[in-house]
Amino acid sequence: MSSRLAILKCFDYSPAFISESIEKLFYLLGGIEKFVKPQDKIFIKPNLLSATSPHRGITTHPLLVKEVAKRFKEKGAEVFIGDSPGGGINIDEVYEKTGMQKVAKELGLELVKFDKIKKVKNYPLAEIVLTCDRFISLPKLKTHSLMVITGGIKNSFGLVPGIYKTELHLRFPRPKEFSKVIVDVFSLRKPDLVIVDGVVSMAGEGPAGGVLKNTGIILGSSDAVAIDSVLAKLMGINPFKIPTIYEAYKRGLGKVDKIEMMGEDLNSVLFKDFSLPRYSFLNIIPQTILKLGGSLIRTYPFINDVLCQRCGICIKGCPAGAIKMASQKITIDYKFCIKCLCCYEFCPHKAISLKKGILLKLLDLVRR
Repeated sequence: MSSRLAILKCFDYSPAFISESIEKLFYLLGGIEKFVKPQDKIFIKPNLLSATSPHRGITTHPLLVKEVAKRFKEKGAEVFIGDSPGGGINIDEVYEKTGMQKVAKELGLELVKFDKIKKVKNYPLAEIVLTCDRFISLPKLKTHSLMVITGGIKNSFGLVPGIYKTELHLRFPRPKEFSKVIVDVFSLRKPDLVIVDGVVSMAGEGPAGGVLKNTGIILGSSDAVAIDSVLAKLMGINPFKIPTIYEAYKRGLGKVDKIEMMGEDLNSVLFKDFSLPRYSFLNIIPQTILKLGGSLIRTYPFINDVLCQRCGICIKGCPAGAIKMASQKITIDYKFCIKCLCCYEFCPHKAISLKKGILLKLLDLVRR
């Protein structure tokens, strides 16, 4: 059996355009009634990586969240919105700056803080996702310096409350190991529906420090693996080269090839000049070679002291405790750094960049 997936062109965040696109998306997927019944408890999880304004393209746009939530509420459902960013970021500030607080107030919805958790197969999850009738995932289309892309599968990792994310990064620092953890979490409560905000996407060194692209699409499917496979194809990547997609496919958690496309033809919306994380190819190099290359072939986080605001988010979010504040300056002790890039991901000021090993510098010279 194939998985149904809808792609629609949506060129900007005007309320009328977003509303029309979401309405059509539900129609193509078989109607909103397929995903909700009166009195259902609906949990909506956007990607709220940090306390940043929607125009920075780091988080799911509030207008998309609003249009999806509004339709479920109109069907008589009780709707909740929530996420849990890592790095010790204040969730109230996240909800306020990302526009979620305004959406909740306008629609009379509850924002969930993930203060109630339940362990499932040794993974702590937000209780709301285990007690809801329907789980709706609303990821932002972005690249990811560690996982290459972040979409339907990766968005489920946000179900792990922030402090526990740090522990998992420490235990599983390598991309291939960590991809299995992400798929573990995803498998514990697969979303009933995934709708991707790809109106404006992030290319390059995502998920926070990349460049914004007007990709102009919204995607929807009940199959997150199919969603991520199509995202990979739009970016010009073989889906099986993405660790999370390959791992989820191996476990039978979704489709990669048997996908029934609705709406726009895939070839008509392929991304042009969409750059991937510069060193994403390292994810497909065998671990034995990476170990032999050591520091010569790896990338390291590097703090730009001029851009650094001394907010301390990187310190709170570092799983290995490798980042310290001394004499009003934040430094990284590379003896303890596990190269998980959490600090790079969490920094809201783009003050952390990636430092290259000698072999990577030589590769850059060859590429020129």
